[in-house]
Amino acid sequence: MKFSYYFILVAFAMGLSACQADDLTTAVPNGVSEEPTASIRVKKEEMAPKMSEAKNPIVLMPEGWQQLERQSGPVRVEGDLNKDGIQDVAMVIEKLESAKDQAPERALLIAFGNKDGTYTRSIMADKAILKADEGGIWGDPLAGISIDKGSIIVSFYGGSNDRWYGNYRFRFQDEDWYLIGATVGSFYSGTMTETTGDEEDYNLLTGDYVKRIVDDPKAEKNTSHTITGNMGKKKLLKLSDFVATGSTDQFLK
Repeated sequence: MKFSYYFILVAFAMGLSACQADDLTTAVPNGVSEEPTASIRVKKEEMAPKMSEAKNPIVLMPEGWQQLERQSGPVRVEGDLNKDGIQDVAMVIEKLESAKDQAPERALLIAFGNKDGTYTRSIMADKAILKADEGGIWGDPLAGISIDKGSIIVSFYGGSNDRWYGNYRFRFQDEDWYLIGATVGSFYSGTMTETTGDEEDYNLLTGDYVKRIVDDPKAEKNTSHTITGNMGKKKLLKLSDFVATGSTDQFLK
């Protein structure tokens, strides 16, 4: 009898302990959230890329934008743009949505690479890239972007019989992006080519310019003459203020 009584007491105590342990793991006091603890939430937040710094530069785009893709691949180039020996990235991005009967807006996004493999967004120039419907009969006017001598070059080409083009060179200096050079031109495709039409080339750092002017655009065999000079140094136009319209007024005035 004593043994049975002792066994019953032990079994009851073990059952009570199990119930209490179960209550500790499932019960939530009133007013306390069932969300993870603060330390766990911090770890989850650290796993998400920050807007200013990320392993993949694509995530540095604002919400509602995407990287511009073509048959040849994304419009994206890599190179050292701030002279720190680390590869940087420049890409054209486009809005996912647009106004009725209009092409979506575009922007130039540049991100600097960091030593730890992350990227930091340097600038998003939302007026620097022409839209797909702004090239006339030619079609999409964005000829491409490239990197040359540490500068990013944005190129456009469009029109119909009368063609036009523009190449704009931007460089990072004095902790900002500036337009330091531009080449713009136009020609009649029936009698001229890009190398024989009107063209203006500007070095905005020195003020030097070279202009090729066609004497008679309608002539079967056109001739041209060249003018060189110096317009004096002007205040450089920031990339953030540059508008891709083809007009030289914004950086020559």
